[in-house]
Amino acid sequence: MMRKLVFMIICIVLTAPSCMGQYSVAQAWGTDRSMHGTTQALTQNNFVENYSGTINTKFGYNGKEGNFAEGDIEGTIYSNENFTLGTLYVNDKEIRKMYLRYDAYNDEIELKDALDAEEIKAMVKHPVYSCSLDGDEYYYLGYTDENGSEKKGYLVPVVIGDAYTLFVKHQKVYKKGKQASTPLDASFPPRLLDKTEYYVSVNRGSPFFMKTKKSDVISIFSEQTQNTIKKYIKEKRIKVGDHNDLLNLFTHANTL
Repeated sequence: MMRKLVFMIICIVLTAPSCMGQYSVAQAWGTDRSMHGTTQALTQNNFVENYSGTINTKFGYNGKEGNFAEGDIEGTIYSNENFTLGTLYVNDKEIRKMYLRYDAYNDEIELKDALDAEEIKAMVKHPVYSCSLDGDEYYYLGYTDENGSEKKGYLVPVVIGDAYTLFVKHQKVYKKGKQASTPLDASFPPRLLDKTEYYVSVNRGSPFFMKTKKSDVISIFSEQTQNTIKKYIKEKRIKVGDHNDLLNLFTHANTL
């Protein structure tokens, strides 16, 4: 997975606007972008940045120890290893098409100008920048994680509403390998496992982590609608651990 590190200056020309989202860019789900104009953001940090994409570098800047070679780790850091044609946006205005893929381990959008290009770039992590990739829209937002800590990262809205917006965060979790201590024990290599987290924005506020447990999901909704939500869950046999059922539930909640 060795990549060439080539430094270059990228000039970006904005094209006609094409609105990506439904909401004002000045305040999108709790992340204030009003102080970051398109020209200012592009001047300060360009739209893309170059990086070295070796597996050692990627694991190194996440605090993992040891040297990894290609094939040492089972699994992949990517949601989809293949680059696919996607769209890049600045303040929700379409600027260009590029080939993209999402590094779910490092929470990073990788970009190429062409499929056969050797140079790989990374999209700058900044609220004014977003992209559409494989049918999903990636927004760089502030959010509250499972431990109550304030974080920033890419979230994908799967249900959008004025009252409730449901986000998905796709992740890859590193699990250490194990060497069998006896002939009866099983050994396995270090590997990367899929993990999906759900976040909710209420009244377009900052997203926060939601456990996929029935009582936790119901508590998200207003007290006035919780009985209606419980009835809907029972009638439709909603399983809050099922992705499609969650989408149906939050879509229904936005109609109440």
